[in-house]
Amino acid sequence: MLVKIPFGKGFEECEVEDSRIHAYLEPSWPTPGNPDFFIENALSNPIGSKSLDELAEKAGRILIITSDNTRPVPSKTTLPRLIAKMKKASPQASIRLLVATGLHEWSPSGSELKEKFGQALDYLDEFIIHSAKNIGSLVNLGSLSTGNRLYVNTLLKEADLVVSEGYIEGHFFAGFTGGPKSILPGVSGVETIMNNHSPGNIDHPNARCGVAEGNPIYEEMLEAANMAKLRFILNVVLDGRKRMLSAFAGDPLEAHRSGRVFTLKYCGVKPVPGDIVITSNGGYPLDRNLYQLVKGISNGALTAREDGVIVACGECVDGVGHQGFYEMLASSSSPGEFLRRLRSGEIWREAQWEAQVLARVLEKFRVIVVSRGVDSKTVESMHMMHAKSLKEGLEIALSLKPLGRITLLPDGPSTIPLPQ
Repeated sequence: MLVKIPFGKGFEECEVEDSRIHAYLEPSWPTPGNPDFFIENALSNPIGSKSLDELAEKAGRILIITSDNTRPVPSKTTLPRLIAKMKKASPQASIRLLVATGLHEWSPSGSELKEKFGQALDYLDEFIIHSAKNIGSLVNLGSLSTGNRLYVNTLLKEADLVVSEGYIEGHFFAGFTGGPKSILPGVSGVETIMNNHSPGNIDHPNARCGVAEGNPIYEEMLEAANMAKLRFILNVVLDGRKRMLSAFAGDPLEAHRSGRVFTLKYCGVKPVPGDIVITSNGGYPLDRNLYQLVKGISNGALTAREDGVIVACGECVDGVGHQGFYEMLASSSSPGEFLRRLRSGEIWREAQWEAQVLARVLEKFRVIVVSRGVDSKTVESMHMMHAKSLKEGLEIALSLKPLGRITLLPDGPSTIPLPQ
């Protein structure tokens, strides 16, 4: 059979003997519909909340939080709807848009901004990209129940109404994207993010894809959203081709919970462990760098046999994506040695969570990265193997597992292997 794996804005393809295929795991997507209908229906029927019109009616300063270029939120469609509703309810209100970058760095060109946000930019009073390291732009809202001090962008404290938009899919340690993630890590300070993504939290058994309740990372994010007075969310669910399947609006907890239930219904799969697992990050924009590719790798590991091989396809047009992520693994003699240093407190730096998740996978499985955006030397220094094509990657995997059966997980982040 011809295997097609998302890669950038296209696919990596390779012929595979039918007898080799052990399982093909992908979401059972419903039929996509009209985005305008989904958005209008969600905004007209908010879950667990007053309507957006009512919330905006007396607000003089409105803040909308959105996502950066690593997330496929269809802002060109969603933002105009949000802005129009709030402007109609409160014509005098000023509306600011804050891009939730977390610890990502983004310096977009004018064309990138237009591609991401479209005409919505013309209706804003101010556009700001969050910087977690800019101390002057942060305010301390107090301590969460975990003891973590909540530093957020000061614009949240200045706003009369805080609204966020996003999209929902599984997340490899926060459980799900969307919802409270727009606050923590989205617009939080580096100290708050580091503590939320601590080695102990990452190691918790419930800090995994598809799990929210009992997940210490997600639960702290939810508490942070409440403390930061996030009042209303609009989250969408997209299929593998980034077409809209549904939208959920209203209370950050209740609306997000409904979106999670919908997502699990269609994206949850029973793991069928393979000797070789072929996966990806679902293509552009989530496969822009190796740092993000850990998401697909970690979900691939959830349906791999012991000592299996994971073939992860990612264009990585932006290379590694985070120098600290690279340096932590490259400076360690082995994944196990890195984890020892991390858990002993010897290492405490940004991106340690991404390196931690990857190192845990590498302790159990061999990983082949299929990419033309990072070179062999870089990948190999991080204790993985490199291939420039899926065909080459599969050849390497079969040399390691000559009798190996293959589990296909074409869109790793969107497919959630359920806990057994």
